[in-house]
Amino acid sequence: MDKTIKYSAIKIEENKEILCEEELVCEYPLNIYVNQKKMATLLCTPDKLKELAIGFLRTEEIIHKKEDIQSIELDEFKGCIKIQLKDDITIKNFQSKKLNMQNNHNNCINDFLDSIDCEIVTSDIKLRQDKVHEFMKKNLTHSDIFKRTGGVHSVALCDTQNIIIINEDVARHNAVDKVIGQSFLEDINLKDKIIVLSGRVSFEMILKSAKMQIPIIISKSAPTNLSVKLAKKLGITLVGFVRKEKMNIYTNKYRIQQLEKGDIYE
Repeated sequence: MDKTIKYSAIKIEENKEILCEEELVCEYPLNIYVNQKKMATLLCTPDKLKELAIGFLRTEEIIHKKEDIQSIELDEFKGCIKIQLKDDITIKNFQSKKLNMQNNHNNCINDFLDSIDCEIVTSDIKLRQDKVHEFMKKNLTHSDIFKRTGGVHSVALCDTQNIIIINEDVARHNAVDKVIGQSFLEDINLKDKIIVLSGRVSFEMILKSAKMQIPIIISKSAPTNLSVKLAKKLGITLVGFVRKEKMNIYTNKYRIQQLEKGDIYE
């Protein structure tokens, strides 16, 4: 399935109109059915659709192990994926939206964060500063679609030495779900891994990572205030504005190792 499409546009340069052909990234609606019931429609880039659907179900805590899945049937033409699970499920809301706000509201943000039901990430892995920059550079230069369209986000999964997976999507959270889904299908343990993002870090990105016990999140861009508060609460190391030789470490700095004197900054 095509990830990009040609489209005519009028480019204005120096007050002159020029008819040109631009390349646009394709946005594709994927309907997810679980046990014959429609669960969600994700607007996404049309690749790694099985990984996206499985990652979505994994981060929503609907599946926990491969044995939960009986069958997966993908119909790209109809834009649907049908997943049959061993057990029936009852879902009123997505896990990411199930926020119990029944406490007093003297401090709205604290009440909101206290409503999050997620285990603290306890991994003690360490990552060298130069690896932060190396991984970011490789992630940002990986996507040929981004170079041609500027229309996708890239998310990389790394260990402390190498990039293991890179996936891309028009939506940041979809790219994260693709990485998590592929890791799930390939039996990759996430508790000692790093996520590298090309875009802004939102609350939802932290929550998805925390549910998978991913200890370090690195971004080229800015985090939101809620993402920083949640990362601190859940024990995640959050690094933002990774550009050139600079970075901001917002939470749990102990996982990022400073270079020793004499080390070469690659």
